[in-house]
Amino acid sequence: MSNESSSVKELDWAEVRKVYPAALNSTYLNTPSCGSLAIGTVEAAINEQVLLMSEGASHFMQWMEHGRTEVLQAVAGNLGTVVENVALVPNFSKGAALLAPFLAHRPKVLVVSGDYPTLLAPFKFPPFQLVVIDPLPDGSIPLDLLESAIKRERPDIVAISHVQWSSGHAIDLRAVAALCRTYNALSFFDATQSWCCLPIDVLAMGIDIIGSSGYKWALAGFGNGFFYLAERVRAELEERSGRKLMAQLMVGHEDPVAFIRLKDALQRYRELGPKAITGRVEALCTLTIEELDAIGIPVLNGGNENGRSGFMIIEGGQERLELMQNAGVLAALRGSGIRIGLHFYNSAEDISRLVERLR
Repeated sequence: MSNESSSVKELDWAEVRKVYPAALNSTYLNTPSCGSLAIGTVEAAINEQVLLMSEGASHFMQWMEHGRTEVLQAVAGNLGTVVENVALVPNFSKGAALLAPFLAHRPKVLVVSGDYPTLLAPFKFPPFQLVVIDPLPDGSIPLDLLESAIKRERPDIVAISHVQWSSGHAIDLRAVAALCRTYNALSFFDATQSWCCLPIDVLAMGIDIIGSSGYKWALAGFGNGFFYLAERVRAELEERSGRKLMAQLMVGHEDPVAFIRLKDALQRYRELGPKAITGRVEALCTLTIEELDAIGIPVLNGGNENGRSGFMIIEGGQERLELMQNAGVLAALRGSGIRIGLHFYNSAEDISRLVERLR
């Protein structure tokens, strides 16, 4: 069991960048919408597809017997847990929908206004009762704001994204999980906007439930993701339901091609090193904020060092976005402005091109 922590090592980021075509073909600042696939990740998927084409059921049975276990091991190692606590799902949304019925005995769910729709969706129907709190105007969700609401409302579950999709604000997973334990609520996190960008160690952070899709910061394309349940939570839900919960979350047949992409992407993440990636993203975000400040472009959300993720919202609308896109600077309108995302394959030159277009 390992969360694959490693010391920060010197990397040639220009060389790393070369295997991510989207980062080469444009100024790609749109990872929060969809991450760039590595050439090798696509090649691994093609090889898997060829094996399925040429060997048919024989190869699929190898996947069922060995391949899926290897992916489970890769995900578990990435999170710092064991395979028994992890389920492979096609995306966060479908995993959450499958999991929600097992949580019906915990009906009161505290959520944040404007959080991602598919995090909220499974809890919008009976027997669940939503308690909604508003973030601060800058998009942040301070711990004392959460604690006040939890203390007042006494929810059974606190469901919240690690990083808010429309502001870039990141919560402290360890602190929120501890707060939930204090008030006997389950922590339920969506990590789709943080997984493989910000550090996640489920045991060290005391997380109850967390899930993610793999197509954003994990750089694994569509059709893959995971859910983790702490052992005590899994035991609680299995005792009440009389079912093996992880098997229920993995009901049906996975797409081997999609999960081979995930396996390859996680291998790349491990080789680069989580600390190196986090440090690279932090440095790029800091540089971007400094350069935008120098030319008078306000960072509306995600600029504060406390609660920073891999993206921010800058001032601007459709007209500014089109000017950027026409110059090959790719981003997206989200929240109150233009969302700028920076992953390890971005560069100082990308930031310079963004600033040049915004002058």
